[in-house]
Amino acid sequence: MQPLLQNPEGSRYSVRALQSADFRHLRRLEAEIWGGDATGELCPHYLRLCTEIFPDWCFIAFDGDRPVGYALTFANGRVAYCATLAVHPDYQKTRVNYLLIRETVKKLLAEEMEQCRFLVEPGNTDARSVHNALGARVVQEVSDFYQDGDTRLWSIIDRADLDRVRERYTRLKLVS
Repeated sequence: MQPLLQNPEGSRYSVRALQSADFRHLRRLEAEIWGGDATGELCPHYLRLCTEIFPDWCFIAFDGDRPVGYALTFANGRVAYCATLAVHPDYQKTRVNYLLIRETVKKLLAEEMEQCRFLVEPGNTDARSVHNALGARVVQEVSDFYQDGDTRLWSIIDRADLDRVRERYTRLKLVS
């Protein structure tokens, strides 16, 4: 079993890479987070791929023993795709978002990725502000992405952005 990655500030939240057994946690979180959303829940087959094929790139956050959020990222060569970051509504204004992003960024840096792409709804200002803080720039607007009328933005951080983030994370002793 992989250890939890404890928050150095000593908070009750912890984050770790996905494991096969987390499939049930992801399914429950999907229903709780996205059940009433027009886009709907992620396909269970997709979630199983995350736990079995990409577990080192995907992270789950806990409040004690309770799963409260996840980040699903996929690598294709030297490019990573941060497809989904979801946090239970009761935890959306907590450090959980930050901790999930931090672990994702640490993985990007450890693997020396050339680029990371983020997919986000144009009106999701919280997610876009996190992406902007990393240096992301919108590079494409895509219409009808998941269904008719659904618009998404692709934004990217590139090697120079990742180098700046590495400097900041090194100063903060989050990476060596």
